[in-house]
Amino acid sequence: MTEDNRRRRRTTGSYAAADARRAAVVEAASRLFAEQGYHRTSLAQVARAAGVSQTGLLHHFKGKDVLLLAVLGFHDRSRAARFDPPTHGLRRLLDHMLDTLREEVRSPGLTRLFATTAGEATDPAHPAHDYFRRRFEVMRENNARAVRASIEAGLVRADVDPEALGRALVAVADGLTAQWLMDPSFDVVQHVRKHLEMLMRDIVTDGGGLTAP
Repeated sequence: MTEDNRRRRRTTGSYAAADARRAAVVEAASRLFAEQGYHRTSLAQVARAAGVSQTGLLHHFKGKDVLLLAVLGFHDRSRAARFDPPTHGLRRLLDHMLDTLREEVRSPGLTRLFATTAGEATDPAHPAHDYFRRRFEVMRENNARAVRASIEAGLVRADVDPEALGRALVAVADGLTAQWLMDPSFDVVQHVRKHLEMLMRDIVTDGGGLTAP
């Protein structure tokens, strides 16, 4: 093996090890933030749980706010990777919404982390302010694209406003999820499903609801 090949193998191995350490830190932070809350979790606790030194953690994540953004981004990307494109239409998007809610119910700590951070991030000085502003923008845009696709396919009435409906769908899901976080006996999935069913029956052209007739 040539010296260049050995050097490339060492470099590749170093990158892989660094990626593994970053992944371990994000996984540990996700669990601790969900269990204890972001503010009650220290970087030292995260480092111990991830099996790295605090200095090593700070090498990859320059501060706790940077680590929080990494945790939020990781879980958002994981969910988005399982979704069909908005161009598949409104019914498919609403199926995804309900699937996401079921997942959130199974992970209340993580759901509370997103909801709490989103509320705090209304302050423009919050480190996650831009993240959540963009997140809500993407959600509204994707919802509107799904509505437009269904209008173009003749499934949804042509007089429906895609942007207004896209914004309303975000409000419904987030508002009812907040009620569930306050009162876990509240069946958020069932209530959102009923709301979406009524909505669809009012705007679709085939006489169906969440599912085709």
